Amino acid sequence: MASHPPSRWNLIIDATEQSLEERGRELAALIARREEAMRKLQTLVDYRSSYEKQREMAQRNGIAADALRNQQSFLATLERATEEQSDRVATMQKLVYECEAAVKELQRKIHSFAILKDREASSEAERDRRRQQHVQDEAASRMRLAN
Repeated sequence: MASHPPSRWNLIIDATEQSLEERGRELAALIARREEAMRKLQTLVDYRSSYEKQREMAQRNGIAADALRNQQSFLATLERATEEQSDRVATMQKLVYECEAAVKELQRKIHSFAILKDREASSEAERDRRRQQHVQDEAASRMRLAN
């Protein structure tokens, strides 16, 4: 096991990088969905604003009570749709934040694993150096004793 730590760490790093790539794709999809939700919300807001202006003009020019009730009912429905879409945007934003946090955590793990891999390789190199030094010291000691 001591002779294979880099490959063990490489496997761990590779698996974590694959997870990072998957999360990255998930994040891109979530961002696209959030942007689409935001566009829909803006469309609803713009439509509501335009419709309210039309209603105000109709009221200034005189409007039947039934037509006014219909417009008010439609505006209430439009307001509910806007609130629901706003909630969707908030939900999507929360999902984006959570996924961004997961991506950052995976990036941190990859960095940490790379550090651990390097430390383990350095420790192994130091152990090898000490073993070689010990062998050389023993050989030198034998040569002195033989002479």
